[in-house]
Amino acid sequence: MGRRLAFVLVSFLLVTAVVVVASGAAPEASRNLYKLMGVLGQVVSLVRSSYVDEVSVERIELGATTGLVEAADPGGSWVPDDLAPAFEAVRTRPLPPFGLVLGKRASYPFILQVIEGSPAAAAGLLPGQLVERIGGEPVRARPLWRALVLLDHAERVTGGVELNVVDARFGGERKVRLGKAPYALPGPGVTVHGQTPVIRIPILSAAAATAVEELLRPFVGTESVVVDLRGTALGSPADAVKVAAVVAGGAVELQVQRRAGANGVLRARGGERGWKVVACIDPTTGQAAEVLALALRSRGAALVGGETYGDTATRRPIAADAGKVWLAEEWFAAGDGTAILGQGIKPDEVVRGRADSDPVLQRALEIARGARPAKAA
Repeated sequence: MGRRLAFVLVSFLLVTAVVVVASGAAPEASRNLYKLMGVLGQVVSLVRSSYVDEVSVERIELGATTGLVEAADPGGSWVPDDLAPAFEAVRTRPLPPFGLVLGKRASYPFILQVIEGSPAAAAGLLPGQLVERIGGEPVRARPLWRALVLLDHAERVTGGVELNVVDARFGGERKVRLGKAPYALPGPGVTVHGQTPVIRIPILSAAAATAVEELLRPFVGTESVVVDLRGTALGSPADAVKVAAVVAGGAVELQVQRRAGANGVLRARGGERGWKVVACIDPTTGQAAEVLALALRSRGAALVGGETYGDTATRRPIAADAGKVWLAEEWFAAGDGTAILGQGIKPDEVVRGRADSDPVLQRALEIARGARPAKAA
């Protein structure tokens, strides 16, 4: 046990040092590293001597390093060397395994997006659900990369997997079977409610910006447009800004905050628009869709619904002892300068969703037709 504990302590010290330096923490923070290492040693010893069942030191090590990195960057992670290639392979996939885009919420893998036409959609999975197990393996209170690697392996190697999914609307936990099947990325679509177009953009890409412009062409002269960003995450920040310029019109600029070096800016310009823009958001509005929400708000759009997921970061790996630390390299911030990392974008009017109707979209349409948004609490 002594050698494993020593390895845990050294790993903790090295990863802590990386996080302190990478996150730009104050110099005095680094002086507390050895104190933190001593506390960890005491906790490990107490857990191993007092717990009813034998506790794996490897599990303690993973939990300690994961918790440390997530404290600095809620979307960050430490991935051990033996699994780093598998994680990087998942990150570079053009299509997510089974069409399922995951984040993390309340210690669970959290379904941000289910791609239309994918095996996940065919199985009835929905944004907002939580994943308890993948192939019988618990993923709650585990690092998110573990769930992603399990899904990738199941799709590539076994061709299918069973998920235990938690959703209060379905009365708790249920089992869902996913089978491997080909699917394609869907393009933007528009539906008309009364005379108001409602746009959904599943993937925020350069192609999507062009497609949205074509979709909106028949509606030139209309009074308002609604953009539904719920259950949307995939895409790039740069393309999200391009889409915002197409929808809202005029010049769009968003400041990019960086961990190292000078901050930057993303710019795009679209044709002038005379309509009002309203966007629907909620906790399943994540990543690139949050950038789009920020960009639309910068052009005067009203945001209706709930607070977004809270992660606009681009991450890069930093070599650490026995693994890699993935930390935010650049990200976006709300109008008050608060980084969209771990806390999301607050709507202009809070509207809670319901299982039997869609009050968020209904309220967005009312605001689009002239109602004033109530100020969020």
